[in-house]
Amino acid sequence: MGVAGRASLFFHATGAIMTRLSLAAFLSALACLFALAAPAQAGWRVAETENFIYYSEAPPQELRQTVGRLQTFDKLVRALTGNQRASSPLKVVIFEVADMDEVNNTFPYESYGVGGYYSSTRQGPFLVTFRNVLRTGQGSAFKASRQSLTWGPEVRQHEYLHHYMYQYFNANYPSWYSEGFAEYYGTMAFPEPNVVEIGHAPYFRMDAIRSGDWIHVEKLLTAKSYADVRDQIGALYAEGWLLTHLAATRPERGAQLKAYLNAVANGTPYDQAAREAFGDLDALNRELRKYRSEFKAVRLSLKPIDEAAIPVRELTPVESELMRYQIRLYSGFDYAALSQIVSATRKIRAAEPDNRMGLQIQVQLENLAHKHQDALETATRLLALYPGDTIGLTHLGIARAGLLTPQSSEEEWETAREPLREAIATSAIAVEPRVALFQTFLDQKVMPSLEAQNRMVEAFTLVPSNDDIRYLLARDFEQRGMIEDAIGVIKPAAFGAFDGDEREKARREKQLAQAAKRYSNISAYESPVDMLKRLEAKRDGRWDEARGVIIAAASN
Repeated sequence: MGVAGRASLFFHATGAIMTRLSLAAFLSALACLFALAAPAQAGWRVAETENFIYYSEAPPQELRQTVGRLQTFDKLVRALTGNQRASSPLKVVIFEVADMDEVNNTFPYESYGVGGYYSSTRQGPFLVTFRNVLRTGQGSAFKASRQSLTWGPEVRQHEYLHHYMYQYFNANYPSWYSEGFAEYYGTMAFPEPNVVEIGHAPYFRMDAIRSGDWIHVEKLLTAKSYADVRDQIGALYAEGWLLTHLAATRPERGAQLKAYLNAVANGTPYDQAAREAFGDLDALNRELRKYRSEFKAVRLSLKPIDEAAIPVRELTPVESELMRYQIRLYSGFDYAALSQIVSATRKIRAAEPDNRMGLQIQVQLENLAHKHQDALETATRLLALYPGDTIGLTHLGIARAGLLTPQSSEEEWETAREPLREAIATSAIAVEPRVALFQTFLDQKVMPSLEAQNRMVEAFTLVPSNDDIRYLLARDFEQRGMIEDAIGVIKPAAFGAFDGDEREKARREKQLAQAAKRYSNISAYESPVDMLKRLEAKRDGRWDEARGVIIAAASN
């Protein structure tokens, strides 16, 4: 249940992704699927509920039903997990594209086979999914429970559950449980109005372990990351789901799972936590294998929701045409293409030059392309038409700061920060101006003010899943000598991360550095694992500042 990758380089994705950089080898390969073409629509629409902002080309009635069920799904998961925390005020933005090919086209680098993905940026959390229904053409794999044939909703629910865990249970949990949790609750089905079914077999997962690909439960419970079971990723998902299902239906095993998770979250070694919580692991393994043919889904009745009350806005033709760039502002761009993209955006906007969304997209792209003077002019126009626009204020500040150097005067830097502070005052949930204010001090090469640090804490609270924000905050705490606070911030990102041998680690770091130069929304910081090791060494007196190395024994 760790953090979902650094910035947008390592998305959490459902499906298989192959890139030129081989960045997602840990993901399981999908079986061949066939997409049924959805009818073409005239343009995009957006629906908004308590927790979601949902973009789709689906007809209004279908869109209301989809986002309404997702809102119901959120409430069900909250109830089933006993979550008493208030909903995050920051809504999850969901982009529902036509099909899996379109999902893959939203990446800044080459990919295929991705069914959906979740990540977060300085704009907030987002999810990309598809509208089409995918079918296998196969019958039910189990008599006890149907095999899912409509995979789209499960992808959407699975990926949202990763956000849910990161947002509300941001602790140190193993990869198998993160996936098992998402698979178990993600297969909720709504077979008819006001009815939900919980506990169905996840799409194609169970076939993998039924055919002999089985991980002994001891290996499953002691796996620190995907890399520990790199040849059995499908089994990790399936058995994680099965063990979560077992714990949900058998109170004794549920109590043991809770004890195990609490132990590993508090730093107990995995093997010790597994044996102390579950006892005889061979017995648990036998019970889990037997449970494959015993599990059942549960059907519950729901209170009807008023889907007609969900507001849906038709995007204008220009806004619909710009949606491809709106999505990519979240998922990332190849820097080399940005100049052409800025020009293309301006041409599209010519039909509706005063359109607010169009101006917002353009100013963000201009700053991303380091065209700060152009961004300054666009932000000024946006604010003249729409005073107090949060994106306009934010990018006015970013543009001003982008035109400065560390040698610029303090007065110039403070002038750049003025609209950022105004944007923060305008919106209690805007993450980007809070991070941008902090970033201005780093760009000036001075220690961020306490005000800027507090704003970063607010940003981190709003988007705890973003490793970029997490690292910057932990590093700031470290520089102020707040070592325990820094450890507390970075530890969930480091927990369960695969470090590998030195050769593999060096290769990954090189890939990350190369990707950070080429693609937006990617940062090549020190790894969370390395940072945690250094911080713990500092805390324990085992850090040699002069040489920048960890020493074997604590200083006297």
